[in-house]
Amino acid sequence: MNFNKKIKNIKYYFLVFIFLIVGAVLLQNLLNSNNALEQQKIEQKLKEEHTNALNSAKAGIQVYASLVSSIKSYTKNGAEFPNEYQLQKYLKDLLEDIDFNDSILISHVGTDHVFKYVITPNQIDPKNLKGVSSKTFISKQKIEELDRLMQSTDIKLFSPINLREGWAGFPFDFSARNNKNEILGYVAPVINVKYLLDYFYKKNDASTYVHKFVVNDSIDLTREVVYNNTRIYNEARDLEYYKGFDVKENDYIYSTIELFGLKLKIGSAYKVKPLVGKRSSNLAYFWYTLISILVFITLYQFLKNRALNTSLYDANNLVVLKNKALEGNLLKIQTLIKEVHHRIKNNMQMVSGILLMQEDEYDDENIKKALRDSQNRIQSMSLVHEKLYTNVTLKEVKTKEYVEQLLMYIEDTVKYKSMQIDKEIVIDQDLYFDGDTSSDLGLIINELVTNSFKYVFTKDQKNTLSIQIFKDQDFYKLVYKDYGKGLGDDFDFNNAKTLGMQLINILTEQLGGHLEYVKLPDSTFIISFKPLEKSFKE
Repeated sequence: MNFNKKIKNIKYYFLVFIFLIVGAVLLQNLLNSNNALEQQKIEQKLKEEHTNALNSAKAGIQVYASLVSSIKSYTKNGAEFPNEYQLQKYLKDLLEDIDFNDSILISHVGTDHVFKYVITPNQIDPKNLKGVSSKTFISKQKIEELDRLMQSTDIKLFSPINLREGWAGFPFDFSARNNKNEILGYVAPVINVKYLLDYFYKKNDASTYVHKFVVNDSIDLTREVVYNNTRIYNEARDLEYYKGFDVKENDYIYSTIELFGLKLKIGSAYKVKPLVGKRSSNLAYFWYTLISILVFITLYQFLKNRALNTSLYDANNLVVLKNKALEGNLLKIQTLIKEVHHRIKNNMQMVSGILLMQEDEYDDENIKKALRDSQNRIQSMSLVHEKLYTNVTLKEVKTKEYVEQLLMYIEDTVKYKSMQIDKEIVIDQDLYFDGDTSSDLGLIINELVTNSFKYVFTKDQKNTLSIQIFKDQDFYKLVYKDYGKGLGDDFDFNNAKTLGMQLINILTEQLGGHLEYVKLPDSTFIISFKPLEKSFKE
């Protein structure tokens, strides 16, 4: 049977295990779907940021295009080609109109590649280049390209450069012509790249994303310097330079825009790549593991409790069977005890009857009196056994009922017909004592009442006796009054010679109590005692 239970329990564990495996698979699928959705959101946010970056770059480039185109139109449409002062004044007015505050430098170079003048919004020829040939620091290849540019009407943007002035710029070039379209050389505006990138960063979230700016797939562009393997004059560095962040190349998304023939590649990526669902996955696994453990613990407790309940059920059935057997045995024992009490009572009544018969054989009143006293004592004990075998518990006697019947018997035995007796019995209806205690109390009361009839009560007058039994703290008290003259002042309880008083002393001691006598105002016996056995009623 235990083997079958174990097999059944293993089946439960196996089913729960399969259920948890299926749950884990479903959880993993759910997490995968959630992670895929989160990845899409992350990628979508990056695409949106990249699109904003492209739009910002295009807007900044448009400012550059407007600036260079305006300078070109001014130099061509005048009556004469503007000198450095005229161009400087125009440049100041132009920059105020478009709110441009970054560095710009414009050079006019002749057809022989000699500087005619160099201006900034606030300075003329700041580096003393007027009259200097550009061939001294420009490559032959670029000189040839500039020669071709002078023949064209297009605006050309060369790769960005690091200027001696300490900033990085976009070098624009276009053919310098008068209003007669005569070629006078070329104009080379160099505009600070910082404007474009500052314009970009103001429009985009630099705290979350990193951006890469690459010119012609080889030159890294920042707000402070250009990384083109040339000398860098600016000591400042751009804190947003992409190489300052640990971002992998494949984390970038790229787009390329074109500005006057120059290709600018813009890349966008997260500075710290978001961990897709890692925290939520860890929490989900943690809670699922915890729930799985709780499920196994609950199953274990359930099977344990079920086994315990089964054991308790079997044990209860066994107890019920044993109780039924005990009840049968108890009924037999109770019947036997009742029979014993009944026989004891009958035997005592038989002895009492014999004493009654013996009384008729004697003429001596003292002998008759002694025989009646013995009858009363036997009757008081017989009455206890009668109460016991008629009581349900077979152990306890209802005290008030027993005392009342005992008094009735004593009256019938010793009272004269003309004698009037008033009885005051104050005993709680629910007061019970065991058989031995009741028997001892009955004998004591028998002796006290018998003595009252002998020495206190008289004919043709009202006689009164009072019996109280009550609990007083740890003791019970029997208080007996007969309102007589009382005992003599020299009476000694301990050395009393009468059989009745000796019995009272012996029985009081047997009950673990003590006897007191108060003569005034009423002759009163007070016996404090403890029951020999504790009552079921307490």
